[in-house]
Amino acid sequence: MRIGIIGTGRIAERFINTALNGLDVKVSCIFNPHIESAKKFADKHNVDVYTDNLEEFCELIQAVYIASPHETHYEYSKFMLEHGINVLCEKPMALKESQAKELFDIANSKNLTLMEAVKTAYCPGFNELLNVAKSGKIGRIVDVEAAFTRLTPINTREYEADIYNGSMLEFGSYGLLPVIKLLGNEYEDVSFKSIRAVNGADIYTKAQLTYPNGMATVKTGLGVKSEGQLLISGTNGYIIAPSPWWLTKKFFVRYEDSSRIEEYNYPFETTGLKYELALFLYDIMIKQDKVIKKENDSIGLLPEESVAMAKFMESFLKWNTPLWRKKNDYLKEKEKNAPNPKIWAHRGCSIQYPENTIPAFIAAAKIPGITGIELDVQFTKDKQVVVFHDENVGRVTNGNKNVCEYTLKELKELKVCNEDITIPTLQEVLTSLKPYCENNGLLINIELKTSIIRYEGIEQETHNIVKNNGMEKYIVYSSFLPESVAMMKEIAPECESGMLAVSIEDCINMARQTNADALHPYLGGMTCEIPQDMKDMPVRGWNGEEPFYKDGRELKDIHLDRFKAYGVTDIITNVPEIYLQN
Repeated sequence: MRIGIIGTGRIAERFINTALNGLDVKVSCIFNPHIESAKKFADKHNVDVYTDNLEEFCELIQAVYIASPHETHYEYSKFMLEHGINVLCEKPMALKESQAKELFDIANSKNLTLMEAVKTAYCPGFNELLNVAKSGKIGRIVDVEAAFTRLTPINTREYEADIYNGSMLEFGSYGLLPVIKLLGNEYEDVSFKSIRAVNGADIYTKAQLTYPNGMATVKTGLGVKSEGQLLISGTNGYIIAPSPWWLTKKFFVRYEDSSRIEEYNYPFETTGLKYELALFLYDIMIKQDKVIKKENDSIGLLPEESVAMAKFMESFLKWNTPLWRKKNDYLKEKEKNAPNPKIWAHRGCSIQYPENTIPAFIAAAKIPGITGIELDVQFTKDKQVVVFHDENVGRVTNGNKNVCEYTLKELKELKVCNEDITIPTLQEVLTSLKPYCENNGLLINIELKTSIIRYEGIEQETHNIVKNNGMEKYIVYSSFLPESVAMMKEIAPECESGMLAVSIEDCINMARQTNADALHPYLGGMTCEIPQDMKDMPVRGWNGEEPFYKDGRELKDIHLDRFKAYGVTDIITNVPEIYLQN
């Protein structure tokens, strides 16, 4: 079977890496409307042909896996079906009931397979759970509760895909699957409640469905974590499938008598992607009269169930879009009026030069308009303060032990990035940067690396070095460990401190505990607004996705300044030269 792939994102990567092994399938072409993305994906996975032309794409394939953004699924599916191509489309396949009906009408008229890729629907453990639930063991089913949450950074497609963002569009198909399978397609009513991120995306949503003789709850979350279980309540007992229930390996039947518990275990022998691809190919072969359909073979999503899912998504979008737009419009207005963030060099110019080295720091210090440089400090075995990020030196040097296992002399014998560059001491860095601080007002953010290895005394020793160089007014001290931030304020009450955390909410909470002067969140954690009493504090956002010197990764996002609308006043970036080149 010659199959093509539309889309080159994360799920397409997983599909091509895990789904094809052991199946008589060849990926014969990659499509992406951005030809460079298609080429890069094809080259990486040894696919000979790639294109940005759909007509050419169709000539090379018999079936297609659609893994593009949600809002493109219907149009791509329709085009493929009309050109005689069997379609396996990622969820949600359609965002309107009428669109789903139309797609199945086209598929039926052309004797083609159209399948929505809700992976759980094709897995044996989940289907056995359905069989047990329908067997009468727990009586009549009256309630289904399904939760699917996964904490996701705000600087990702899930949050930023215009009106097609948020947790319900991303995960709702999974939660809806057991509801429709057990209670049916014809619910009487559906209502939604959401908690929203600062950009309006739903970070946590509950959908309540009402049936003539039952009810259901679907919970989804991108910024809120909940227990990911499936609970099916009946008149004689209940079924519970623990997290992650969508990869069903185990479930329990329980009764009024708490000592009576039935446990069911099913091996998850491959991946959900492979299960669904195998069923997709099987259905194609049935339609081509190459195999005979087995009796009682009804695993997977039925067409009417996919239509019901599209109807649900249509209801959600109708309810959600004006609420999202109101908050998003407010954010865009803030972006127009907010000042441009100040720019800090993260470990120096750390794409041009090896991170946390003198050349990287000097290059950053020479950039006109730069505000500051961020660096990291640790103790050596002989209690010398050195500038290095990772606890273990192996990623960027020819060594393989933790920093604290080397003496300074031993560390100085290591090469950074296989070049004639050594790990610097804090004293060496301050000596190099002092002229830029005194002449240009350059600031230095010293991150105390104490959250994993607790270097006792490093706060005092670091401050001693700063003080001996007369550079107190140019230094900001930060750490992920609240104890270190609080200790710096005890050692030097007049010093400036910043609270580091992944989420802005954690920054806020810990800053209150430590009397920190600034918030240093991960940009992907900017899910809420800055509280009124902290509006005047610097918010220095750092980005964890940018590559470092010669690490082979691609620099993707160079528009971090958009986060000024989220309350970010400063950007800590590996590529300060990009933001200050003009």
